Amino acid sequence: MEKNDSFFKTFPIVWIVTIIVGVLLWVLGNSSWGLSFILGSVTSLMMMSMLYKSSKKVLEQNTKIKAQRLATRNYLFRYFFYAVILVAAAVHPNLHILFTAAGIFVFKIIFYIVLFIDGRGEIKHD
Repeated sequence: MEKNDSFFKTFPIVWIVTIIVGVLLWVLGNSSWGLSFILGSVTSLMMMSMLYKSSKKVLEQNTKIKAQRLATRNYLFRYFFYAVILVAAAVHPNLHILFTAAGIFVFKIIFYIVLFIDGRGEIKHD
């Protein structure tokens, strides 16, 4: 992946949105709302960073079977980690699962927006 890749461009935008929304939720709502949102968003950033790094390793595999196994293992780990964070937010008395889940989805939402904006500048040749 290149440095001008949409996936790579999404990371700093998500950090900015995480800080702004987390502080706003903390101030306008209460501290547990902001903390829950930040937890979900940072978890998503961490898992997407892992995806970015592990995709290079998948591409370096010499057989299709090994690449599929590594990709599946990484996929399962990411979603298991999301589940652990959501269960922790549900069980912890000072965290809100909905704000944590919203934080987890922020990366994907911003990524789709960046893809849309980047795609508008492309000219498609048939």
